[in-house]
Amino acid sequence: MARKGLAPDVVSYSTIISGFSRSQELDKAFDTKREMVEKGVLPDTITYSSLIHGLCEQRRITEACELFQEMLSRGMSPDEFTYTTLINAYCTEGDIPQALRLHDEMIQKGFLPDVVTYSVLINGLNKQARTMEAKKLLLKLFYDESVPSDVIYNTLIENCTNIEFQNVAALLKGFCMKGLMNEADRVFELMLQRNHMPNEAVYDIIIHGHSKVGNVQRAYDLYKKMVRSGFVPHTVTIIVLVKALHTAGMNEELSQVIENILRSCRLTDAELAKVLVEINHKEGNMDAVLNVLTEMAKDGLLPNSGRSTYGQ
Repeated sequence: MARKGLAPDVVSYSTIISGFSRSQELDKAFDTKREMVEKGVLPDTITYSSLIHGLCEQRRITEACELFQEMLSRGMSPDEFTYTTLINAYCTEGDIPQALRLHDEMIQKGFLPDVVTYSVLINGLNKQARTMEAKKLLLKLFYDESVPSDVIYNTLIENCTNIEFQNVAALLKGFCMKGLMNEADRVFELMLQRNHMPNEAVYDIIIHGHSKVGNVQRAYDLYKKMVRSGFVPHTVTIIVLVKALHTAGMNEELSQVIENILRSCRLTDAELAKVLVEINHKEGNMDAVLNVLTEMAKDGLLPNSGRSTYGQ
């Protein structure tokens, strides 16, 4: 370019430096940086990020940090790539506290860590046998930030012990509370793949979630799996599922759920009895209504709305 009388600009120089850095020709990369400064072209964020990445690839983290500080002193703002590069370098060196500090710093400066940043941190924590912190970080990703669609939840799940299994249930519950059922299903399926068999709580959470957002067939399918696994759904789960089936007009499935309830357990919750009575009464399923009332009588229960209705 210079031979043709064209003066390279910052984009041209940064492109050259990036190429040298990627090919690990750092001496040439820094020579180019010196040349651009001598010619009055100031490095930009891309210039510094490329050099920092090259240094980190060679595990020259001290020099990378010095360059990072130089970048800050010149009033330039690091971007997500810069932070993720340094976070990865610190994780590689086993300096997790410094990696976490940079994670917090980038958030304070308004940068939202992406899936790459979190994957780097979570894997770094797991390599240091700090799996509990890794789980907390992934939960923080859900509760404090937006949820990247490609977060690798198996990083969390594959490191779970039975004692720590509630962390997965908490993540699943969080997704269901936000109506993010695709993410909830992904966690559920990964649990199965990792041979972590769902317990009653997990089934209750995901059935409830699908019922609330209108995925009634999915909720019913999960309910059948739960029953086949020998679990009895929580009363709240049954109420939500029964209402969803009724709203969706899935009368055959509704009848099956009611039949299972009456066959497998005594009714011990007045609110459940109330829902069963009201829905079956509207549908004209009087046999089911009578069965519910019989069980209610045995347990000393009477639905609030039924006192006046059936007492008249």
